[in-house]
Amino acid sequence: MNLIVDASTAVALIRHETAETEIARILDQHGGPLLVPAFFWLEVINALIRRHGRAGREVLEAVRELEEMVIETVETDRVARLMIIDRAERHRLTAYDAAYVILAEIADGKLLTTDRDQARSAGRRAILVDAAGRISEPPAPYEVTPTWPTWRGAASYLGELRRKAADA
Repeated sequence: MNLIVDASTAVALIRHETAETEIARILDQHGGPLLVPAFFWLEVINALIRRHGRAGREVLEAVRELEEMVIETVETDRVARLMIIDRAERHRLTAYDAAYVILAEIADGKLLTTDRDQARSAGRRAILVDAAGRISEPPAPYEVTPTWPTWRGAASYLGELRRKAADA
């Protein structure tokens, strides 16, 4: 099984927050490579510097520590971007949070997160570790009716993508 780790989880691990013990247990049990979207690294760096006020040397050490874990960075392709737009709108997520959920779907994996909204969107694919370090069951997903299908160019754009995929 693929395991996708979001930045909130990595930051909780690096900062030795309450959830660290449960996150470490899950990662040890998994034992395989972890998947992250390409922007994960920037998101972790930003959180450590901006939100948590860490100095550059501390951030560098944290990045090195994460790099020592077996982490595979996955680029977001065109199909995933379309899925992210839909997920972000339907579940009122940031594009970044939606990208983790979509990566879990595409990779047929589980998403390890401390973010309740993200876990709610991921549904059965989520492993939610709350701030107290306990695994929580995410509530059932909720949805908003998407507006992108009403865009006049949606059908031709999706048709173009299908043609390109068929040619590949």
